[in-house]
Amino acid sequence: MGVFAMQQFEFAVLPAPGRVGRSGALRGDQAFSAALTEIMNEMGAGGWDFAGAETVPCRVGRWPLSRRADRHVLVFRRARDSRLDRMAASERGAPRYDDPMEITVQPRRVSTAGSPRNVRKLRPVLDPMPAHATAAE
Repeated sequence: MGVFAMQQFEFAVLPAPGRVGRSGALRGDQAFSAALTEIMNEMGAGGWDFAGAETVPCRVGRWPLSRRADRHVLVFRRARDSRLDRMAASERGAPRYDDPMEITVQPRRVSTAGSPRNVRKLRPVLDPMPAHATAAE
């Protein structure tokens, strides 16, 4: 078995065309196909590969009147150039994870058994005789 390098991808998600207007003489399914072809060609020109079409459930509207709706999306992906990512990270001054970092660990301060602890009591002070009982007498 060989060792495989993990390929990294970036993704783009676009809404699928819902309503398609007339495209010249095309109507119905042909107009829908023309709209999808246009999207696929535009994304392909940018180096994106079609990964699939998905239906994603979501909630639409505010709470009392919200309802469940399905959103149809087109998913595209393209391989990242890790060399360009490293160059961009070095230009931004981002830390490189290839280099080992030195980590200094400070010991935790732990109180000893003899030292007093500052604890604030949150329990209310209970009066043995209620205020309304003394006023009635």
